Amino acid sequence: MCFYYLRQLRLVRRSLTMDAAHALLRAMIHNHLDYCNSLLAGLPTGQMSRLQSILHVAARLVLGLPGRAPVSAAMHDTLHWLSFPQCITFKLCLLTYKCLHGLAPDYLSRFCTLLTSVPGRPLLHSSDANKLLVPRSCTVSFGLRSFSSGPTAWNDMPAHLRNLDLSLSDFRRLLKTALFQTVPV
Repeated sequence: MCFYYLRQLRLVRRSLTMDAAHALLRAMIHNHLDYCNSLLAGLPTGQMSRLQSILHVAARLVLGLPGRAPVSAAMHDTLHWLSFPQCITFKLCLLTYKCLHGLAPDYLSRFCTLLTSVPGRPLLHSSDANKLLVPRSCTVSFGLRSFSSGPTAWNDMPAHLRNLDLSLSDFRRLLKTALFQTVPV
């Protein structure tokens, strides 16, 4: 579906400014890639690279680069796009933040339990760092792609981002900055 939209946009790209092309791609391509992408956590690298290639083609289209031009640095520096695995991490951490602050549905919030509220664990060092209990999964193939990957992504964030006093806008800004500073996979 995304490549269909990219082919259609390529036909009218010369008539658009860079900002207009960027806005169209964000509306048509990024929305398709962002929809339920937290379910794609734990996806094999081969499948993840196919989705990352959609972002590369979209960045070349926006920037007007030839088909084989390297685009990773331009995605980062000019367009301020995260790589696809980083988009998944961003979405998982943001959803976990919303669960912890009562902004998400109850069926997801049940999976986000601070270690300080678990009996027998408040004295652990990890409980001081606002870490979450990672629910166990009984399945081998799809268990890692359930929402249990949300608390795992939360626990892997830097400690200053797990501060529960951060506002939503500050958390989003600091999380995206932290993800930009890490090396994309």
